[in-house]
Amino acid sequence: MRATTLVPRTRPRTLSGGGVPELVLLGDGDWIETTFGPALLRLHRSGEAHVTAAVAFPASSAASLSRNFPRIRTAANLDGVDAPPDAVVIVASALRHRSARIAAALRRGWHVVSACPPAENATEVSRLCELARQHEVTLTVDLPHRLAPGARWLRAIAGGRALGGCIGFQIQEGATLASPGEIPPSGAWIDPGLRALDLITDWFGPAQPLSAADDALGGVEGVARAELLCGGNLRGTLHIDRDWKQAPLYRVSCRRGVASWSPGAIGSASLRLEATDQELAGTLSDSSVPSDPRELQLRHLLGALVRGHEPANQATLLLPALELADQVRKMRTSLSLPWLSPNESAVASSLTLHVRAA
Repeated sequence: MRATTLVPRTRPRTLSGGGVPELVLLGDGDWIETTFGPALLRLHRSGEAHVTAAVAFPASSAASLSRNFPRIRTAANLDGVDAPPDAVVIVASALRHRSARIAAALRRGWHVVSACPPAENATEVSRLCELARQHEVTLTVDLPHRLAPGARWLRAIAGGRALGGCIGFQIQEGATLASPGEIPPSGAWIDPGLRALDLITDWFGPAQPLSAADDALGGVEGVARAELLCGGNLRGTLHIDRDWKQAPLYRVSCRRGVASWSPGAIGSASLRLEATDQELAGTLSDSSVPSDPRELQLRHLLGALVRGHEPANQATLLLPALELADQVRKMRTSLSLPWLSPNESAVASSLTLHVRAA
């Protein structure tokens, strides 16, 4: 069953009394501190938001937070938090628990910023979006990759004006993972694959897989390949390898040239025009966008709540990428691994078929 964006949509409530919003932190404290920590500290010190509670944090993370937020309270679960309605909860629980934690927060009338993704499949994320709508709160997702200068640049090029119509794309994603720590870890189709699938569907529109394969062998995949079709005639390839030591690479081929972006190297990009052998390489920058994408996401959300607007990065934006991830996992076959014997390859193929059937 395919999940779809839910309608009608209800606008979230504005912050009650125009007060300063409270922020509650839930889950992987180390990940929250590393990713959102500087932004939270700036918002807290400026008085734009108050960080008031940390839930299910390990002792080491809670001690670190208490130094920056002396009045922060700790709790073992959300039942121990007395934040008011319209508080904002940053949820970074392990993926297998994340959906339940988000649902509990939404039912309390709290807005949620979720680590990506809120759940492992599109159907469950659709359910969470509907729950947020029913309770007139927002469910947003951490999507910092969309705000990167290179992603914004390639999105503009994919529009077809700068270099003409797109004729193909090639993406290589590697070992730079974005999600909170997982035991066992999420598969490569989710992290880092979902980041790439989200950019593909954002740049080129709905996509469908023509082929997909990985090395899961009945377990968790670390290497994956897919060929995708976008818009009926645009083909591209996605290669994911968690052991890949080089920076990720995003390449968009157009009628008048080729544009490339390497997210691992800060703002690294190149442009080669058709009919030339020369390549222009440099650094991308965007003075209109803050250097910290997490701070920008939080400011967008808080501003939207104050004004009663719909915030950016709503979870519904991630549904096309999650639907695509669901499709590739259903149709995937076993990668050809040269170090396996013919008998081992046959066993690997049977394991892959078993996973697809499940």
